[in-house]
Amino acid sequence: MKVGYARVSSIGQNLNSQIEALEAIGCEKIFTEKKSGKKSNNREQLNEALDFVRSGDTFIVTRLDRCSRSVKDLHQIIDTLNEKDVDFKATEQELDTSSSSGRLMIGLLSIVSAFETDLRAERQADGIKSAQKRGVKFGAVRVFDEERTIKAIELQKQGTMTNQQIADEFKIGKSTLLRYISNYNNKCSA
Repeated sequence: MKVGYARVSSIGQNLNSQIEALEAIGCEKIFTEKKSGKKSNNREQLNEALDFVRSGDTFIVTRLDRCSRSVKDLHQIIDTLNEKDVDFKATEQELDTSSSSGRLMIGLLSIVSAFETDLRAERQADGIKSAQKRGVKFGAVRVFDEERTIKAIELQKQGTMTNQQIADEFKIGKSTLLRYISNYNNKCSA
């Protein structure tokens, strides 16, 4: 079975030309939606189409950007189709995974995707190193400090409040309170 998918980004755009092209190529079922293509998990009709296709089917779009917005996204869609033994075809780009040249093109796209991911990770690591050199601190801000820990220990020693009440007083969890007290006591005894 040939299963088509047509998408436009906004409600004001028209799906007719895509639907006509998919019908002309012989699609028996066509899923359509008017949604941004930025996230595949936001496109219900795409997900329904991917769920609908069965082994031996061909999933068809007019252009690659109708079903995906990035090489990584496209690769994930192709992987889903491959797992179901479904071919993929983009009519305007002449990409067809039922042919060896189409599978080669998908392989090249996956290499480009991996390269993009590596470059992004390298740029991020460089940015972090640069920020650290400038004194930028990463990670969560401490919710409790040594001064507050000492006050909490004093309240514990008075015996008028439970650990939970002390934690509530400082607006932290009981386990966080006990961890800070334990760390402080270990530091002082060392």
